[in-house]
Amino acid sequence: MPVTTYRYLIANLVTNEIIAELPFTGVSFTQQLNQAGNFQGHILIGGINTAEFNIDESTIPMKNAIYVDRDGVLIWGGVIWGRSYSSSGQQLTIQAREFISYFERRRIIDTVNYNQIDQLVIAADLITNAQAVPNGDIGVLLNTEGQTVSGVLVDRTYYSYELKQVFSAIQDLSRQLDGFDFHIDVYYDPITGLPSKAFNTYYPRHEGDVLPVWIFPAGNVVEYEYPEDGSVAANTVYALGAGSNEGKEIAVAQDVVKFAEGWALLEDQANYSDVTDATLLDKLAQGQVLALAYPPTTVKLVIPPYEDPVFATYSVGDDARIMIRDSRFPNGLDEIYRIVGLTVEPGEDGPERVTLTLTTGTGA
Repeated sequence: MPVTTYRYLIANLVTNEIIAELPFTGVSFTQQLNQAGNFQGHILIGGINTAEFNIDESTIPMKNAIYVDRDGVLIWGGVIWGRSYSSSGQQLTIQAREFISYFERRRIIDTVNYNQIDQLVIAADLITNAQAVPNGDIGVLLNTEGQTVSGVLVDRTYYSYELKQVFSAIQDLSRQLDGFDFHIDVYYDPITGLPSKAFNTYYPRHEGDVLPVWIFPAGNVVEYEYPEDGSVAANTVYALGAGSNEGKEIAVAQDVVKFAEGWALLEDQANYSDVTDATLLDKLAQGQVLALAYPPTTVKLVIPPYEDPVFATYSVGDDARIMIRDSRFPNGLDEIYRIVGLTVEPGEDGPERVTLTLTTGTGA
């Protein structure tokens, strides 16, 4: 079994200066499609020189960031948002979230109007404007690997008095009928060798170059789960736009095929208070009902990262083929799913463990 080396680098969020490398244990981290993944790890304070490791200063929440290096490649990065110390175990626990979470804490403070502008251009502009504010630049570059245009032109106005969250504005754009994928990726700069981060957008979606295949049993899957959750489904979605009371813009989208098949009415709503364009609001409603009209078919796979396809040759957003034949699927399951999340446990006391979440839906 190959030996994998993990390193945990701590940097100042604003300057990106590396200020420590910390000996984490019990680490797990996640990535999610078009959302911020999480990191958690522990530092055993007892028996180590905390001043030598610069532990107190380097783990200050909101001030610092963490990068995860796997065999010399950066695979995760984010903002440290919390820490907690337990005296009984002499253990410091650190929580972090991917860099896109920073823009959950940033607001659109100036009114800006986009008239027939490409949706990817708007998304990039929102990041640029947020980082142009004094003390608001955390060094996120734009589209070092992604696409800069999609050909989908939209109208959008963000009013200063709404103070809309930057992340929510981008996510709303991505969730419309002709939306896109986005992520802040981390990597070593090829010139400086320092950790870097870039906001990348992909239209109509992020896709891998090779279709990975996972097989159970007698294949490359250790175990799997197959949950079905109808509590999150809806076949009628009300998209609420700008305005108030009787003057509020409302678009309704339904999956009428479900009613013909004998399904009961299931309703939900989505709020888009900054949307004044009725056509755009209708597309947002259609996009949401497509995502919610059926209980999402989800598979969770536990896979060994060192077997083909090896870890890091696939990523969140990629398609994958799943083949299962067992008591749950006696006639066999052979379908294309999409990777919408992954969880990694480096396993300092054992083998790495990778858990993938895949779905046949959009997963956005």
